[in-house]
Order: sequence, then structure tokens, then C-alpha cells
Amino acid sequence: MRPAPPIALFCVTAILLAGCGTSTRLTHSGTAGTTTVARTAATEQRASADATSVEPNSSDEVPMDVVPVVQSEFLRPLAQYTTYVEALLRKLRPQLAALHRAAVAGDRGAAQHDWLLAHISWLEIGQDDNAYGAFGQLGEAIDGKADGLPGTIGNPSFTGFHKVELDLWRRDDMAAAATDSAKLASLVGQLTPKLVKSDLPSNDTALNGWVLRAHEILEDAVRDSLSQDDDYGSNTDLSTIAADVTATREMVSLLEPLIETRAPKIIPAVARDLNQIDATIDDAGGPLAVRDLATLPARTRQALDQAVSQAVEDLAPISELMQIIAPGAT
Repeated sequence: MRPAPPIALFCVTAILLAGCGTSTRLTHSGTAGTTTVARTAATEQRASADATSVEPNSSDEVPMDVVPVVQSEFLRPLAQYTTYVEALLRKLRPQLAALHRAAVAGDRGAAQHDWLLAHISWLEIGQDDNAYGAFGQLGEAIDGKADGLPGTIGNPSFTGFHKVELDLWRRDDMAAAATDSAKLASLVGQLTPKLVKSDLPSNDTALNGWVLRAHEILEDAVRDSLSQDDDYGSNTDLSTIAADVTATREMVSLLEPLIETRAPKIIPAVARDLNQIDATIDDAGGPLAVRDLATLPARTRQALDQAVSQAVEDLAPISELMQIIAPGAT
């Protein structure tokens, strides 16, 4: 894998949760911005009055009253998320079938195109490189990296999107791509509605893990995509980050009613951050651009690093805000 470029990423600040009881005072260093998580027209224009008037990494402190969340408050957003995942899986399956057909036909260009569209659909679930262990070993087989496997890319356990990526770009091995894309389609086929729901059981531990996705999807983008550690030859990390933004935006939108009653300034801050990442990706060529991040102009690369890192920082308090606290716990 390529080493991380010599551009320092912005550090994600630590979030301190102090005190106990039914209400806790949590302070987060963040900023306010637009008023909706949805991508706005201002993003398409590259700027808005709100986005340009606020400096990132502001020292302004946003006080938050942390009222414990109860399990029943998550039932609706969890059901909505399950529906969202199932819709993406229905979109993904024919894309994988098209990828396999192109690989069997030996059409490398079409196979690469189909691979990218399928990978974007998968990433929009919020499952980048098996983030936070979703779908367990099956998720790892579908989109895990070769890191940590004996023999790494030569290990038979290295399967899924990144194995097909290796076949199509670095090895130009269409026979292997045909075999590995069939395996990938088979793995994704195991993600039945029943399995998706069982991966998201509505108990306190599972729900506390689920809400971490709002923060961890982009946190993993910093670790894996900005470093290009998850690139096996396609140079599609711009697409990966854009899909991670889509997944993050979905998670935050689902949790928005719960967040707003506890820390209303988080939502506009995150909206601004995600819009800024979108705008920076557009400046770099767009979410479908095949672009080695190492070749980006230094100014563009710094802007991308800063935008993603600022989003990770502003998303961080959600992990604490949304945790279910058992009665009597401190």
C-alpha cells in the first residue's frame, strides 16, 4: 500500500464527559453552520455566507445538556436505517451481476466502471472496510482489507471488493476478476433482510454500538482512505469518501430529532462540514473521478484533509450524547 502523504491530518479532539445523573454538561469545541444535514444548493455553488463566515476549529464552546436516551427512542430511526440498508442492497445486487458479466466477457473498462458503481452502493451503507464490525465476518469478507492476513493479498481469505479491485487494476487478470466477482456476489447474497435485522438487534449494547457509526464512518475514512491504505489500484478514494459522507449524512439525519433536543448546534455544524467535504471533492474532480490522492495539488489535498477531520471532530459528541445509560448507572 502507498504510505500516507506527507501532509499532516488535523487531530480529532478528545471529548470529555463529566459528571453523572440524569443530566450531564458536555462541552465540545465546534462551530455552527448551515441549518440542515441535507446537501444544499450552497454546496453546488462552492460557498455560502454561512460556510465562509465561520473559521474551522473555532475555540467557541458549545454547551450540551446530556439527557440519557432510552431504548424506545431508537426504535424508529433503527427501523428507518434497516429499510435504507435493504434498499441499497437491492440496488447493489444487479450492479454486481453487471460487474460479473463484464469480467466474464473480458471487458476490463466496463468491469472497472461497474465495480466502482457497486462499491459506492456498498459504502453508502456505512460499511467501509468493515467499519465497526458490522455484519461480522461476512462484512469482512465483502469489503475487508488484506492487512493482518498471513500472506496478505495472497491469502485465500482475502476476498470481496478489494480483491476484485486488485484483479482489475493492478493485475489485469480478467479470469480472476470473473471468479472473484462471482464470489463477491455470493457473499452479498447472504445479506438477507433477516440477517440485516439480526445485525441490528434492539438491545442497549447493540444500539450503543449502532450510534457510533455516525462518527466512525468518517473516522475510518481518515485512517484508511485519506492515507490510501484501502486503495488496491483503482485510485477511487474520492468516491469512497463521498460515499462515506452519504452514509454519515443518513445516520445523522435519522438521529437528528434526538440530537437537536440535547445539543442543537451539532446539526448545523455537521451539515456545514459534510457540505464542505462535498464541495472539496467536487473541486478535486467529483465523486466519480479516478484520481490518485497523492497527485492532488497541495492546497486541494490540505482542504480535503481539513474538511474531513473537522467533520470527525464535530461528529464526535454524538457518540456520548446517544448512549443508553442503564437505570442507576453513573
